Amino acid sequence: MIQIIQANSSSVSDKSLPESIQRLISNIQSQSLLVPKIARLCILDARISPEDLMGWADFDHPITDSYGRKLLYECDSFEIMVMSWAPGDYSTIHDHGTAQWGAVQCFGEAEHYVYTLTDGVLQTLKRLDYSSGEVKAVADDMIHQMGNPGESCFLSLHVYGCENSKGSITSNARIFDLLEGSIQRTDGGVFFCLPETQIKERHYGLQADADTMLRHHEKMRDRICRILAVEDNPLLRSKLAVLDEQISQLK
Repeated sequence: MIQIIQANSSSVSDKSLPESIQRLISNIQSQSLLVPKIARLCILDARISPEDLMGWADFDHPITDSYGRKLLYECDSFEIMVMSWAPGDYSTIHDHGTAQWGAVQCFGEAEHYVYTLTDGVLQTLKRLDYSSGEVKAVADDMIHQMGNPGESCFLSLHVYGCENSKGSITSNARIFDLLEGSIQRTDGGVFFCLPETQIKERHYGLQADADTMLRHHEKMRDRICRILAVEDNPLLRSKLAVLDEQISQLK
């Protein structure tokens, strides 16, 4: 049995944080070894409510951001993020860069897919949706995508860690862009159609099975349409035309 060791609350430096977040930080700091399943138990033991996270909510995020993303806490070995999911918000297909372990608690019913990458071919492994309040462990090699298919907003709490991190915990994350056929590296949000200034490097040659390709294209198309409804962007209009053609071929 894995036991959560409660650290003294005085070990948490920022007393302005909600008590549940202080418990989470203490739980993590008290562990001699951190792996995804222990991170999951640390979150469960902290008894966090969505009300505790409302100070970091960002449902009115820029339309070019695929979801809201706010840093709640960071130190040398781990970070805590709050993500805000308005109806229709979806991340890209991505991993978590240099993070070695993680766990996510979702306060809504999120659509969630896990993928495998073998010899340059991305395939859907399984659909593992979140129920409200559920906590899932995140392995260092997880490739996934999550989003809000419903009509109500919700938040999610993300904890990621890495020993001897150089830079941010989730830096150098991979985005799997199936329209471009590339794997992109970024240090920021894993959003659709990132501006060039946020893409560190690209590696071309990415392929995918038809179902994975179609789902990716439909989610990317939806985000592009949302952006174009607010602002004109010739590059995105061009991508939309290509998406429409490829989607018609995939169906």
